[in-house]
Order: sequence, then structure tokens, then C-alpha cells
Amino acid sequence: MFHIPTVICGGGILGLLTAKELSEKCSSDDFALFEKSSYLGEGNTSRNSGVLHSGIYYETGSLKHKLCLEGNRMWKELAEELNIPINHCGKFIVATSEDELELLNELKEKAKKNEVKIEAIQNEKIEELKEFIHFRDGFFIPSTAVLDISSAIKILEDYLFKKNISVIKNDEILSVEKKGNLFILNTSLSGPISCDRFINVTGTDAIKIRKMLAKNDLNHYFVKGNYVKLNRSYYNQHLIYPIPQKNLKGLGVHTSFAADGIIRFGPDTEDVVEVDFRVDHSIVDKMYPEIIKIFKNISLDDLSPDYAGVRPKIIHNGKLHSDFWIQNDGMYFECCGIESPGLTAAPAIAKTLTQNL
Repeated sequence: MFHIPTVICGGGILGLLTAKELSEKCSSDDFALFEKSSYLGEGNTSRNSGVLHSGIYYETGSLKHKLCLEGNRMWKELAEELNIPINHCGKFIVATSEDELELLNELKEKAKKNEVKIEAIQNEKIEELKEFIHFRDGFFIPSTAVLDISSAIKILEDYLFKKNISVIKNDEILSVEKKGNLFILNTSLSGPISCDRFINVTGTDAIKIRKMLAKNDLNHYFVKGNYVKLNRSYYNQHLIYPIPQKNLKGLGVHTSFAADGIIRFGPDTEDVVEVDFRVDHSIVDKMYPEIIKIFKNISLDDLSPDYAGVRPKIIHNGKLHSDFWIQNDGMYFECCGIESPGLTAAPAIAKTLTQNL
């Protein structure tokens, strides 16, 4: 049986950043990363809007809040270090009706509590926005940005390759068993492997993996988010977000734009019982009322289905756990419920996971 001191399970953005952190502390022979798919970042990493959030939405002092702030800062450092493209566009949060003004003011107070810098919108910019949205009031967040996710994955993979780190793709960990001070892994490609430390950063599979270790206090609660694309040019200088839902099930349908230049609207929120990334063609009709509530001059014919992601929310002992779940006992390390702002927080989560290794 082959022995690897530390195994990282999961080749999404969090797994890649965890491997990068370990590469700066350990020999390349001390750890390996396993990914069940043929490509890194093929799951939720490549199925979100790519937005690097500011930290305004989350409960003050929560892991989501603190790690979002730190992760936003760290992504800018990573971008300089590794030449990862980031669009520092900032975003507007806007109220579209009188009814939303109180919620907008509450969000301004939340920004102060969460140490997020916001700016008033200048009159000339308001007039510009009114051409595209039903604008009543709003503010601007300069720290919000958009990460080029596909470039980030490729650059991090190349970084690990040059460091001679073992990144084993198309190799699923089928079972994990704790025997004494070792973990025994059964993999689909490499066969049985033992390790001293096991890091579970598998996203939507995180609960399934931990249950292999008889950890049964968590269950997944999946929320699917669909995106539709706009088949013509539109406002793309800054992101535009609505007032978020009270329960933070989602942030509301907003604009996003990636390196391909395509404007997208989404995500919506749809409770699902399993991970399914297929997008039904009916999604345009379903999302259209929410889109035109905020955005002007958009017709049904302008839109087409694009892609979907799945948020892995978690239930702890029968109750919804709204924060990230990040724990370790020195041997087993796990990250569960890494939904939004998981992409933003990923560098800070990886740093937290590996700080004592």
C-alpha cells in the first residue's frame, strides 16, 4: 500500500489553493491532491459568477464575514504574484422602489459594522444607470471585483506542476476509513492509499465523504442557481445587484460578466435534492419577471439559458447552519457548506486549514 503523509481530496479552487499553501511549507513528496473529474475546477468552481465579494452581506464576526474580507484582500495579492486576471469593476447595490429604501439603509449600516467601504453614487452616474435599471437609490462598493476563474485554475495548476506537486485527476476516493493513526483510502485509479492527514475540500461531496468516517451530524441542503445570458451588448462597466433577500438564500438576480464579455443574469434559487448542473430551457421564462423588475429594455428574445451551479448549504443536527463549517482535529480537516462567498474566501480558508501543518 502506497503512503502519502497528507492527502487533499477535491480539485476545485479551494483544493488548489490549499495545495499552494502546503507547497510553501512542505516537500512535494509530503502531499498529493486527488480530483475525481478529468479537469480541475469542473464542479462549482467554474459554475458561479466569479464575483469577489466585499463582505457586506454576512453576519458580523462570522466565518463568512471574516474570511470574505481576508480572501478579497488575498486574491489581489495572488493576482499580482501569479498574474491572475481580475476585473476591479466594483458594484452598485440598488433599490428599485420606495419599498426597498429601508432595506437599503439597513445594508448601509451593515457595511459600517462589517468594515466594508461604500461610496455614494455621483449624479452623472445615476443618470447613466437610469438608462438601464429602475433606479430609486443605491450605493457603490469599490472592493467588489470579478475573477477570471478559468485563468485562475490554469495558472494554479501550472504553479503546482512547476513545484512538482502530485495532482491526480480522474481518480475518485471511493471510501475512507480511520485505522489507528492512519486513514485508509480506496481510490478508483490509484488503488489503496494510506495517509496521516486527510483534507476534505470536496464541495458538494463534502458531507458524503465525512459520512464515510461515521460523522453523521451534518447533511447537505442543495440550492441550485441558474444563469441566463444576454445575447446583445448592455451596461458592463460595473456590476449591478438588487437588495438581497432577507434570509440570504440568494443575493437576487444580478449582472455578471466574465472574460468572454457576455452579460449574464442570475442566479435564481431553486431547492434541489441532488447535484444537477443541467439548465432547462424554461428557465428564461421563469427568471424573466425578476430580471425586468430591475433591468430595462430586456426582451425574452434577448435571453437564452446558460449554466447553473449548486450551493451546498448544510443542516447541522436538523437545523440550517448558515455559516461555513471549517474544522480539524490535527488529522482530519474538513470544509463543508462552502457556498457564496466561498470563491472569495477560498485563499483565506486555505490559509486557515493549513496554518498548523
